[in-house]
Formats: sequence, C-alpha cells, structure tokens
Amino acid sequence: MRINVIVPARLQSSRFPGKILQNLDGVPVLRRVLERVAKLHNVDEIIALVDDDTVLQLISQWGFRGILTSKNCTSGTERIASVIDQLEGDFIINAQGDEPFIALDPLNEMISLAKNSSSDVLTVIYPIASAEMLFNANRVKVVIDGNDRAIYFSRSPIPFLRDIPDRERWPIHHQFWGHVGVYGYPKKILTQYFSLRKGTLEQTEQLEQLRLLENGISIQCIRTAEPHMGIDTAEDLEEAEKFLKLHPRF
Repeated sequence: MRINVIVPARLQSSRFPGKILQNLDGVPVLRRVLERVAKLHNVDEIIALVDDDTVLQLISQWGFRGILTSKNCTSGTERIASVIDQLEGDFIINAQGDEPFIALDPLNEMISLAKNSSSDVLTVIYPIASAEMLFNANRVKVVIDGNDRAIYFSRSPIPFLRDIPDRERWPIHHQFWGHVGVYGYPKKILTQYFSLRKGTLEQTEQLEQLRLLENGISIQCIRTAEPHMGIDTAEDLEEAEKFLKLHPRF
C-alpha cells in the first residue's frame, strides 16, 4: 500500500490572506508544515497542492513536490479530489498547510491503521480544556460516540450543557473535543468525492467533513493529547510565535 501525505494550501485565505507564507520564527508556515510531515514513518510521497505559481516555485526551492490546482476549490479535500488522478497513493493523508505544529503520533497511527486494511476515513481530535477554546468559532468541535466515531462537527460548543448555567465552567463538567483539520482517506472516497451531495449542514457550518457524514460515510477519530494550534488569524500567528519559544522542539 502506498501512502501519500498531501498538503493543500490556499494563498488567499479569507480570514488571513497570505498566511501560508507568513514567517513563523523566520520560516514560512507552509514550509514548517512540509518539513514536519517529512518526519513521518512509511510515507511514499509528500505533495503540496497550491493555487499560486509563486508558491509552487517556493515549494520546489524547499525541496518538495508541488501541484498547481484551481483557485476555485472550496476546501482542502476538494483540492485533493480535483487532482486525484495525479496521485499514486492508495491512502491519502490530508495535512492542512496552516498546521505547523501538527502532531505526528496520530498520523503515524493513521498510517498503521491504513496498512492494516482499515477502510475508514480517519481524523484527529484533542481534548478542549478551556472555555476560551470552546467558544472560539475558529476552533471546530466534535461529538463522538462510544467507539470514537464522529457524530457531528460544529463551530459551536457541543454538546450544550443545559444544567450548567455558568458556561465558563463547562470544560470542568464535561470533556469537550476539538477537531484537528487532518484526514486520512482511502483513495476510493476521494475518487467519488465530487459525486457526493453537498448538504445544508456543510454549507451552513462551512465544514468540509460534514459532506461525508451527510452522505453516510463514517469518520473514525484518533485521540491526541498534544497541543493543537492552527494558523487561522493574525492573532493565531502571534500565539504560535509564543508557543514556539516555549516548545523549541517544533
């Protein structure tokens, strides 16, 4: 089984245009992502999917392969599906281009599950410990069942704790889970992606993974205790600089 790690990256992000080329301690965010996933085990190829020629040239200078994709792709998954015929992997890991501190252990677990014939879509979740994180709409939350399969993803805090009026204390009374925007797909799922109906939940929440749930495709979650910090806003970049000073291993 061939494993591809694909890093979709859009230059003109709506919330933080140009974020993938912003320097994080002197290194562009996208380059940090590529160099981090290059540390994974048993990966056959790492490819960045971008929508800008300048970024494509930079990726080549950094020593990685890139593919130019349409500017009209609305999500990372759609960007991968648009070039699926150019990818040789049997199992595709989608690692977002704005996740410079992506945890490697759960991705290695994804690879192990894939090589042991798992046919599930896989993703990664982490425990939310603060109300600030819980009520931040840029931090996606997920509710899971007893087997760690995703029931629903939302930008809102879920579930709602009806009997706890002080919302600042919600994380004390219930274990909430956040979602890391990384996925593992059997290639056949991506091959049929454009035939899947785009439902009202995906359009309302603007969360690509809801298309899978709305079409009856289950998503198995892998837990990680490692810190999660994506770069969605300029404020996130400032926090990432502080984080890097405290965690130089990244």
